[in-house]
Amino acid sequence: MFKPKLIYVAVVATLLVTACGEEKTSATATVLPATPASLELAKTDVATVVEQRLQKSVSLTGQLQALNYTTVQSEVNASVAQVLVREGESVKKGQTLVQLATQDLQARAKQAEAALASAKAESVLANAVKERNEQLYKDHYISDIDYKRGIAEAQARSENVKAQESLLSIAKKALNDAVIVSPISGVVAKRHIQAGQMVAMNSPVLDVVDLSQLELVASIAPEHLASLQVGQTLQFNVQGFNENFSAKVSRINPVADAATRAVTFYATVQNPQAQLKAGLFVQGVLALGSATQGLVVPKTALRHEQNQDFIWIIETNKLTKRAVKVDIVDDKTGLALISQGVQLSEKVVLAQLNAQAVNMPIKIVE
Repeated sequence: MFKPKLIYVAVVATLLVTACGEEKTSATATVLPATPASLELAKTDVATVVEQRLQKSVSLTGQLQALNYTTVQSEVNASVAQVLVREGESVKKGQTLVQLATQDLQARAKQAEAALASAKAESVLANAVKERNEQLYKDHYISDIDYKRGIAEAQARSENVKAQESLLSIAKKALNDAVIVSPISGVVAKRHIQAGQMVAMNSPVLDVVDLSQLELVASIAPEHLASLQVGQTLQFNVQGFNENFSAKVSRINPVADAATRAVTFYATVQNPQAQLKAGLFVQGVLALGSATQGLVVPKTALRHEQNQDFIWIIETNKLTKRAVKVDIVDDKTGLALISQGVQLSEKVVLAQLNAQAVNMPIKIVE
């Protein structure tokens, strides 16, 4: 009699369990609203727009070269008797650098002296004959042709004396040239010869460099050429030196490089202590134009796309891409002066971002 009741209770329990399971599944399948994605930036990725004076400058690399230098050459053919200086030694103008052997040169000088003495004797004799012929010609004892022949002979002997005097002068000069002296004050940069070596006329002997005044040689891009002027001062540094040095633009090449279109210019460097050396490479900054007051951002914040400069601005914790007008970029300070597109105290992003970052929320982390 109780079996149907038990079955009924079991069916009711089963229905309740099933209903509870369906309700639980339905609750689990409910989708919650998604949280918008945000971009995390470090404090170092963000800068503030400030107002200050800025001057346009351009970075450059160049090389130092001696303004005054010379390669001393031998003016005679001779063997080297003695070299009196070595590389790195300071020399004065007129100081003896090399002594060449003089035996052959002295012999040539004596030969020239003897030839001159002989020419003078022949000239004296020819003049005596000429004077005698003049008297005989007046007395009609010699013909006109003999008289003129005596005059010509005397003139020829006189000219021969002049020629021999010139040859003796050349021989004495060669003897003097056996002593090679420095034409300038400076430092011996290179020695081309050794004692006992034969040197020919016009062959190099020594290189002498004046380090008291150097010249910086660098190139500038054509877009900056209009701002480059003689007399401008630039600052530069040299690897291995802790201090900065200055140079003054002295010359500008009138012809641009055919390949790069860059223009070479030269700047004078005063180097009284000779601490800088010719041939060193330098890195410098050349100031262009005058300083301007305005809104400034780090130049790393600038982006360029389709011939337009723009920067990323943080507005109400969201990213905005904004076009700007750049007036000055200073390579020395790494700053850029913006005339349009930003306001004082706005936050700009220095990090590289893609186009999908527009309107993305920003979170700045330590």
